Amino acid sequence: MDKHYRQFLAIAELGNISSAAQQLNLSQPTLTNNMKKLEKNLGVSLFTRRSKGVELTEYGKLFHEQIQDLSRRHDAMLDKLADLKARKTEKIKMGTGDAWWEVFVKDALHSYCSQHPGISIQLEFGNHLKLMDMLIHGHIDLFIGHEIHGLSRRCNVKFSPILQDQEAQFVHRSHPLLIDSDIEKDYDIYPLLQVTPDQDNYQHLIENPQPKQQEKERKKLSDRISYEINSLSASVDLLATSKAIMPYTRNMADYFAQFDLVPLPDTHSPQTGIVGIYHLNETLPTHISDIKEILMATS
Repeated sequence: MDKHYRQFLAIAELGNISSAAQQLNLSQPTLTNNMKKLEKNLGVSLFTRRSKGVELTEYGKLFHEQIQDLSRRHDAMLDKLADLKARKTEKIKMGTGDAWWEVFVKDALHSYCSQHPGISIQLEFGNHLKLMDMLIHGHIDLFIGHEIHGLSRRCNVKFSPILQDQEAQFVHRSHPLLIDSDIEKDYDIYPLLQVTPDQDNYQHLIENPQPKQQEKERKKLSDRISYEINSLSASVDLLATSKAIMPYTRNMADYFAQFDLVPLPDTHSPQTGIVGIYHLNETLPTHISDIKEILMATS
């Protein structure tokens, strides 16, 4: 795809020319000049310059929508060419959080592969914002994760709910809070272990940051020690050898029990959320629609 189009996408997603220039390894004057050339070629103004960055004009919003679609189709074309070169046929590219792999995705994928042994599989693990970024850029076809509150409307995706999730606070069974302690009073003095937390480089996907900010305030992240770990297995290892507390879905209680990790007794109404399947808001190919149906049924 044209380099100026990709540069435009970076600016549109980050809302700042300086940040986009850093991401693209370009100087800010070079990027600014390239955008002026693009605007001249199109005969319209794409950006409104503000003190803290740029905003898309009406023309810019339309252009952004079309270029996003072009980028997805371009990336999909490259993937199909690579698949054809490797003599592959259909391929499922899907993402999931670590928890949902253990809870139901593993069984669903096993069932699907048993019925369709000729299908190639690409599986990505990660936080829901990372997977959303992969989805809108055409790197995966769908992913399973929590509903993203405050998601930008520009993402143009569809969310299909599967189950309601309830958060629990997991600790090692030898944790002081389980032995002789006032959980509500002493909870905040122990480190908080976050598994695959949100990363700053995906914040452009959020249109309304308030829900995410409220979650941080609820967990008092600015007032306590925290561990941010992008691996579930490493998180389990650390939790077993420390006094940390790990918020995680209660659906994993049976899985964690084998590592002597148990949920703390609830002192407040637990945080809840909806888990489901995200995909682009368009007609799905048959093989993607089939795996979606199996995922919905298996959960």
